[in-house]
Amino acid sequence: MAVKVLEVEMTRPFPPIPHLDPARYTHLQILVRQKQRPIGYAWIENKSPRFLAEDYLRHSIEQQLFAELNRAALAELLVAEETAVEPNWPHVTVAICTRSRAISMRRTLDSLLALDYPAEKLDLLVVDNAPPDDSTAQLIAEFPHIRYVVEPRPGLDWARNRAVQEALGSIVAFTDDDVAIDANWVKALAPHFANEAVMCVTGLVAPAARETAAQNIFEDYGGFGRGFETRYYTMAMRKVWRYWPLGAGIFGTGCNMAYRKSLFDEIGDFDPALDVGTPAHGAGDHDMFYRTLRAGFILVYEPAALIWHYHRPSFEKLHGQLYDFGRGVYAFWTKTFFTDAPMRWKTLQFALLWYGGWFGKRLLRRSGFPRGLVLAEAIGALRGPLAYWQAVQQARQIAQRYEQQQAAATVQGVPELRTTTGESA
Repeated sequence: MAVKVLEVEMTRPFPPIPHLDPARYTHLQILVRQKQRPIGYAWIENKSPRFLAEDYLRHSIEQQLFAELNRAALAELLVAEETAVEPNWPHVTVAICTRSRAISMRRTLDSLLALDYPAEKLDLLVVDNAPPDDSTAQLIAEFPHIRYVVEPRPGLDWARNRAVQEALGSIVAFTDDDVAIDANWVKALAPHFANEAVMCVTGLVAPAARETAAQNIFEDYGGFGRGFETRYYTMAMRKVWRYWPLGAGIFGTGCNMAYRKSLFDEIGDFDPALDVGTPAHGAGDHDMFYRTLRAGFILVYEPAALIWHYHRPSFEKLHGQLYDFGRGVYAFWTKTFFTDAPMRWKTLQFALLWYGGWFGKRLLRRSGFPRGLVLAEAIGALRGPLAYWQAVQQARQIAQRYEQQQAAATVQGVPELRTTTGESA
């Protein structure tokens, strides 16, 4: 079953919808907006010859999202006076950390240049992580307003830390190289940082395509979406959930997150023993969400900050992704067990409860998901604790080699090993 993903703005005429092969597409999944703000998904079944007509779509959307449309209209009235005054936009660095994905990143960069944000307050940065070739450098050369930096230490969190170091803005917004960025993304993230207690803002990640069975299964499995309501998260929520905030996946995901740059002086950098490029292979974003809240700061989820993500199209790649999800999360909880003493036994209890609750129920009961995928994530979870300790050792070795290279370069009269090209926007 293929699903055609579309978006519509209810306050404007609908854009022309391309002809769809009725034998291929059984449904439309429409991201519905009201005055640019996403308010929900409408599902339109391909069972009427008029299912692509605007009047038919509007009627179906109004039926499915009646309450959401009314709430959005009321909210618009309440904030009308506030939006009449132009905000004092903060200086934002948008950082893309990448490695050998120039083909998919071209689409991301094209959408990046379409951002609706004051140009003088926007800094665009690509961090190329231990590149094996110059394909990314050649691509960035076509975009003169995007800065390009090489981070020689392999691993996504090394690249994220380099992005923070190089950022010109007081806010650092991270996205990935396999997404399309909504034009309003930064404008939706930035206002929350007017509150000095807010240190992190995440946003809605919608599927850019559901053309294959693997992409559909990933969305049905949970996807990256976290709903259409703005939420404020603090440590006060532990009063109603004793394991708070260990389930850090509810806060967002790494392809759509922004931080106040000063946060990293308060709680430290991303952990280079986590996420892609390490034996842990994930959860660097979860770890930072967790640490932000544990430090007493506010994390905001803002659905108006929209990113379109291109999910993995094949079962083979989806299988690997879910294995990495399990491995990364349990590596993160292993780190938490050993480094956050007040949460130690809660972390152990939660990890055991999660294993039985999430994997056990899906494996023993008919959940509708292929059991091979559930089993892949479960096996990855068992691998997580050992993977974290291997990743710690790897990170230490990488740091030592880098320090030796820096020292050798200094002796030879080269003050720092780094590559930077381009200009800030």
